[in-house]
Amino acid sequence: MTLSQRLRGLFAPVWRAVFFRNADQRFREFADTEAYGARDLAHAASLMRDPWLRRQLLRHAQDEVRHARILDEGAARPAVRGVGASVLGGDPAEAGLDLEQLGEVRFLAFVHLAEKRAVEEFTMHRAALGAEGAHFDGILDDEKRHVAWTGHALERFRKEGRGAEVDEALRALARERWRNALLSVTRRASEYMSVVVLLVLYGVLLGPFRLLAGAWRTGWAPATRGRLERAF
Repeated sequence: MTLSQRLRGLFAPVWRAVFFRNADQRFREFADTEAYGARDLAHAASLMRDPWLRRQLLRHAQDEVRHARILDEGAARPAVRGVGASVLGGDPAEAGLDLEQLGEVRFLAFVHLAEKRAVEEFTMHRAALGAEGAHFDGILDDEKRHVAWTGHALERFRKEGRGAEVDEALRALARERWRNALLSVTRRASEYMSVVVLLVLYGVLLGPFRLLAGAWRTGWAPATRGRLERAF
């Protein structure tokens, strides 16, 4: 048993507790991700010049549509099902991943890393669900196959003499992932820090000034009769 498998087994109970707090919402989020990912893959296939890559991308897109339907099974979600049904004919301008902007190597490197993360996450979900997650075995098998074919595609680029480009794409995507993770952590930390700073500000600075100004006095105050000025 590898270290990652031991860690997954160790944290499976914790993951199950967190996951099942709002499992339905999580499954719907996964369904949306799979459906929109299928649209991007189908759009990339329409631009790919290599026939083998085009076939693999189309098959990958079809798998993602099926995954979205499995994850969304039993939920009245016409929006998600509409995306899944029309993914092969969607508007290319709405594609999230632009093959023309990223290039073939960086695009496939992105898909490869994303599928590797999907395998890790689905494996954790499968362990957390136990026997109830048997119908997700097909999704996990597909994700492993997606990792295999995208890895093979990157090896083909290496054999074509583009190994340096592949390595740079993988390093750049790894840096971007860590940078996004750091930004997410700092954003959450800044939200909590702002609350702490405001509490300190009100408690240490404004509170004493309110006491000095007599703001603690409450109750009725005697009315004072002012001088009536005649306007005429």
